[in-house]
Amino acid sequence: MDCGSRGFNKPVSPPLAMWERDSQVIELVKGEEGLGFSILDYQDPEDDSKTVLVIRSLVPGGVADSDGRLLPGDRLMSVNDVDLVRSTLGHAVHVLKTTGYGVVRIGVAWIPAADRVLCPGVHPRVVEVVERRDPVVIER
Repeated sequence: MDCGSRGFNKPVSPPLAMWERDSQVIELVKGEEGLGFSILDYQDPEDDSKTVLVIRSLVPGGVADSDGRLLPGDRLMSVNDVDLVRSTLGHAVHVLKTTGYGVVRIGVAWIPAADRVLCPGVHPRVVEVVERRDPVVIER
């Protein structure tokens, strides 16, 4: 994974590893500059006849980059109440572009915590380490 000069701003290829099974919903505030990330469709590693939507890159200093919870390689699952699990890229782009200004609820399945540890430095995140029973905080 190419971490980029600041951490995660350069486009990267999605990981071959799966995403965490539980998706998270994060809220970002969309303004005139948008949400600050791009997406791509990627062959589903579990079913090569299907695709999944993945965060391709973050706009440096944009909403998603400043928030710090989305990273390239994370899987986009929904936007507000629109399920994007089996959506086409075109439909997902349309949904993102036509979503109004204000709070936008983004459903995301994160890349595994171990893969996030490879490129630390954007924002703190608590990660459960299997060998240890206590949480580890990854800091800037």
